[in-house]
Amino acid sequence: EFVPPPPAPPSAPTVVSMRQARLALLQAGKLAAVNQALAALTGVQGEAARIEWEFAATVDRGSELVTMLSTALSLSDSDLEALFTTAAAL
Repeated sequence: EFVPPPPAPPSAPTVVSMRQARLALLQAGKLAAVNQALAALTGVQGEAARIEWEFAATVDRGSELVTMLSTALSLSDSDLEALFTTAAAL
């Protein structure tokens, strides 16, 4: 008798609201580090990152901002997955 495999676990969301993202970072103790990383960015790239952080309605996991910040904070893929999963539940 065929027994189907168990369903795959749900994947982490790829987009969350900025409110959810900030609350998840706060809970993880990383919000201050994000703010410091954004403040340290220079030039047009830094200004664009700060505008996006302040005014975007959502955060997309595949965005340049998330890539830049995850590198600055040494976040792994599993760290990002956990943050986005936490954020989606807030």
